[in-house]
Amino acid sequence: MKKTIRLRPYVIAVLLVTVVFFISEYFLVSSIRNYFLEKMEQEYINYTRVYSHSLTKTAEAYGIINETLEKRLLSASRTAARYAEQITNESLIELADLLEVDEIYVFSPEGEIIYSTREAYLGWQALPGHPVYEFMTSSETALIEEIRADTESGEYYKYGYVKLADGRFVQLGIRAGIVENLLASFEIPRIIEEIASFELVDHVCMIDNEFKIVAGNGMHEIGEVVEDPDIRAAIQAGDTYSTMNLTSPQGEFYEVYVPIYVGDEHVGTLNVGKLTADITAIARTTELLGALVTAGLFLGLIYIMLSNFRHNKKLMITAYQDSLTGLPNKAYLEEVLRDDLTWPEEKSRAILMIHGSNLSEVNSTYGFNIGDQVIKTLAEKVQNLECPGCQLFRFTANRLLIYVRDYPSRDALASLAESVTRVLEDSPNFVERQLKIYVGIVELNGSFSSADKLFTQASVALMHAENDPANAYAFYDKQMETLLHRQEIIAAEMAEFLANPTTDTLYLLYQPKVCLSSGQICGFEALARMNSPTFGPVSPGEFIPIAERQDLIIPFGLWAITEACDFINKLREAGYPELHTAVNISVVELYQPDFAQQVQEIIEASGIEPSNLQLEITESMIIEDLDDIRSKLCSLRSLGITIALDDFGTGYSSLARIEDLPIDCIKIDKSFIDKILVKNGQKQIIQDLIAMCHKLGLKVVAEGVEHEEQREYLAASGCDVMQGYLYSKPLGEADALVKLR
Repeated sequence: MKKTIRLRPYVIAVLLVTVVFFISEYFLVSSIRNYFLEKMEQEYINYTRVYSHSLTKTAEAYGIINETLEKRLLSASRTAARYAEQITNESLIELADLLEVDEIYVFSPEGEIIYSTREAYLGWQALPGHPVYEFMTSSETALIEEIRADTESGEYYKYGYVKLADGRFVQLGIRAGIVENLLASFEIPRIIEEIASFELVDHVCMIDNEFKIVAGNGMHEIGEVVEDPDIRAAIQAGDTYSTMNLTSPQGEFYEVYVPIYVGDEHVGTLNVGKLTADITAIARTTELLGALVTAGLFLGLIYIMLSNFRHNKKLMITAYQDSLTGLPNKAYLEEVLRDDLTWPEEKSRAILMIHGSNLSEVNSTYGFNIGDQVIKTLAEKVQNLECPGCQLFRFTANRLLIYVRDYPSRDALASLAESVTRVLEDSPNFVERQLKIYVGIVELNGSFSSADKLFTQASVALMHAENDPANAYAFYDKQMETLLHRQEIIAAEMAEFLANPTTDTLYLLYQPKVCLSSGQICGFEALARMNSPTFGPVSPGEFIPIAERQDLIIPFGLWAITEACDFINKLREAGYPELHTAVNISVVELYQPDFAQQVQEIIEASGIEPSNLQLEITESMIIEDLDDIRSKLCSLRSLGITIALDDFGTGYSSLARIEDLPIDCIKIDKSFIDKILVKNGQKQIIQDLIAMCHKLGLKVVAEGVEHEEQREYLAASGCDVMQGYLYSKPLGEADALVKLR
């Protein structure tokens, strides 16, 4: 199949767009006017909503302020009444400051001011009709007035009164001018004046609920009554209503009637209008601009289409070609399979997925530039193989894929796989490491439902090839499908347990770690085990890789750390607070951005001492980005936990690299310990390794100690701790506690 970009669709697109432009121009001319009218109507509605909201909030604020002032006045009036017997003008001023009021007046029974905080008002007499006189002659003993202007100064005050037993009475006042100014800013005439100043408004008026115009900016007479039945109906219903006014002597007006609410109360209707002559001018200008833009777009369309045609040809190459090797990529492969696999063919078809399992190590050791050169060299070698009907693809970073059509037999595929592994395992001369090449083969029988399923089967075949030391390739078959089904069940059981860990599907065993100098247990390593409800016991070597592939390793790891912390608490309760427990963590967990925070939360929730928890990382983890690993380990150590490097000696790290890592302990792999029993074995290497670790301030743990001769040699070599079946197999919690006794 060949991917091409054809010109014909672009020509058709040009014609269609031309028709659309002309139709759009027609509708544009007829709709611009309506657009501006609708825009104005929405603007008018927004004006009204803003002022309705402001009026509501102002009314609420006024009520709150008024209520507060009344409470202050009532309390202050009663206090002032209690001191009225020994009052003087001077003490009255002090009392006003104390009560936080602005004025206090003491009146005689006849209404004359006899004491005052303002000396100028002494002798002032309340006359009939004055609010003071009205209170004096009333039967009320106390009164709080609404805010009003003082009859002498004109300032706004909130006044309160209280009568004394001897006929005298006291008046207290608090200035309230700020409140009146606030309310004045929302008076109807001021609202009308402000709205009339807006650009989209030529006239505005306020209509009350009796259909009478109560304020306006000149087009309508104040007091005029609205007679139009449709407008009256809209006002009465509290609805928004728009109409075209053709009777105005000033010209055609577009008018909108919008209800105004204060809270839930409909207090009136705002009528806002705009001369349509302005709208027509704007519409015509917009139409002209639209025509110019349309012409420009149309004239430029041919150029754009042709440029796009050329550009898409380049994009096709970019989208379907690997930039490093020049091979078609996975996206192109999926297109090929989408076309081929849905149609039954008599010709035989197969895919060979090629994986360089240690290419990541090449990148880490030699750098990504060298790694890219290796990939490019591998691709060239496969392309040079004689393979009729074969098509090579760059599948992923470390994988190539051959799609084979019309091959003669299965043996031919096997021969091709052998040729691939043979030519690719010969490393390029710039890499001093033999490449590990594996091939997974899937034969296609008839039609195939899914390319993704095909890739999955090829990956399963690859896994079998990597686990089979006798062959570097494997054919996918039903037995593998059965194994895949088994893995799916195990993954589902793990997921179910981790979502609700109430069964013993997953559990931890604890293997003692023994101090070689004292012979006493100094800690434990937590080892995960699985008891499948379907298959029974499942090896960690099987269920942990499944957890990693199925994205379960993170919740699994957090569960294991939580369980280990619970065991640490049990050790403390049993009288062993100094013992630590180690838990293995994966590189996937370590690279989670919030992993350290999650560990901290588990430690805090369990209440353990952080130093009692040890996390073990494998040596292979530090082959990758050393700086990033160091940063993440520092974050973990800052919590107070210790870090151990597990399986040391199985990878490619060195003590120089380890010296840069924030770790506390080295665990020598069992493969090294086994050499102690071999004559002419590498015993001296172990002694030197222990000595160098001690110089770096690291403790050394020997794993897999199964014989007394090994223990004696390690003790004599200065090893700190041993772990293995010589002392104890992994134990359940109860047995581990018994072992301590």
